[in-house]
Amino acid sequence: MDSCLEKAIVNMEDKPNDMGYKEIVKKVKDEERNDLSVKLTDVLLEAEGGAAVPSSVAKAILYKWQGDQLSSDEGLKYLLKGAMKADEERSKAILDEMGLGGE
Repeated sequence: MDSCLEKAIVNMEDKPNDMGYKEIVKKVKDEERNDLSVKLTDVLLEAEGGAAVPSSVAKAILYKWQGDQLSSDEGLKYLLKGAMKADEERSKAILDEMGLGGE
């Protein structure tokens, strides 16, 4: 895994506007946003570690889903945070697969 991605993930905090999230989300091409949001949602729904997702993050994801905003910057940030909490290994694999592992 790219060291830039590792550093961004290690530096993530609970707030979705944290710089680590911004660095990753800003690399997502417009045409890939929906694909990434679907993949991260799948991670959340299929993870055995779903209980590790803070309720505040889960509520924010549901709010963004209701407003059809999971592909927005903020929606992707919440999805990324939740997916990383639920299944970090699978989430990192998705980011690598989509070329979001660094420059």
